[in-house]
Amino acid sequence: MAVLSERGDESVGADGAAMVADAADGEDGLAAPLDVIAYAGPITTDGYEQLCELIASRKRSTRVLVILETPGGDPHAAFRIARALGANYQSVSALVPRYCKSAGTLIVLGASVLYMDDQGELGPLDVQIRRDDEPTASNSGLEYFTALDFLCAQQLQAFRDSMARFREQGLARSASSEMATALVNGLMRPIAERIDPFRLAEVNRALSIAQAYGVRLASRGRNLREAGLDDLISAYPSHSFVIDRKEARRLFLRVYSAEGGVRRLSEWVRDWMRKSAQGDKPALLFQTFPLDTEECVDAKQGNGNHPAHGEESAPSAGDCESAESKAVHLGSRASAPEHRAHRAASGNRSACASDAASSTSAP
Repeated sequence: MAVLSERGDESVGADGAAMVADAADGEDGLAAPLDVIAYAGPITTDGYEQLCELIASRKRSTRVLVILETPGGDPHAAFRIARALGANYQSVSALVPRYCKSAGTLIVLGASVLYMDDQGELGPLDVQIRRDDEPTASNSGLEYFTALDFLCAQQLQAFRDSMARFREQGLARSASSEMATALVNGLMRPIAERIDPFRLAEVNRALSIAQAYGVRLASRGRNLREAGLDDLISAYPSHSFVIDRKEARRLFLRVYSAEGGVRRLSEWVRDWMRKSAQGDKPALLFQTFPLDTEECVDAKQGNGNHPAHGEESAPSAGDCESAESKAVHLGSRASAPEHRAHRAASGNRSACASDAASSTSAP
């Protein structure tokens, strides 16, 4: 299993690679050939760039399973990651062994199939806003609008109660209305004056990011139910709300438990992901099954045929030109070689290098 991480390369061993190869060989829709990418840690631009380099240098299949364990992070980077997967692979599936929150859930929207282990959970898509009084802390963007809704409801209820009391005392309707209005305004004005309209506009704009990105990714994955995106953005009371497998099936069309080969994948990568996700930088694993020792021409030298992100991946006949064809199929654990991922050579063209300049569909 190949590893790429800002914290340095690690290896999970040949036995583990063989286990995953066996798991990926024909079980639960994961028939080989299949690229497997594991992403652990925060969603960042650096993680997106690592993913691009791994795809450029190691891609061997038109199908990918991305395994995610993340607390969330940058929604822009999440969008780029999901677009990169969709641009380079015809089929994208996602597996969540433990937790995949916030921006991680955004990546899942681009997958056509979602596997969730028994402990797996997603999280809502409400964008986090940094607090002015504590730069290191943040609040859900929904909290501002929840507070406004609460204040409006309280103001209306206070007016009705005051109006009823004044009427019970024998005052005319017009007089009762004027007095109730003055009373409620006196109570609510100090609170309303603390509301910054520019801050509200900023929060509204931030929340629209999840909506805009979600629409684009869901159209690629085609796995989200009609009201699923709206629910992910605004239906949950907390940013940390647990969306388990049962709840996920209310939002997505194709949600499956991790059984057979998928479960072995989940169990095999669980300890590495648990350790790697604790850091403040992302770590990635990459492996293709069955292993192929041939080097792809475009992975080593870059032939410019990678589609711009946002476009659909076209079928590729003959991805690798074989001079000495040596396909290694993992028939036993003892035969499993260990492939280590590395950054593409300085002359290589990354699968994502031209994305910023050439993609016209990104918002």
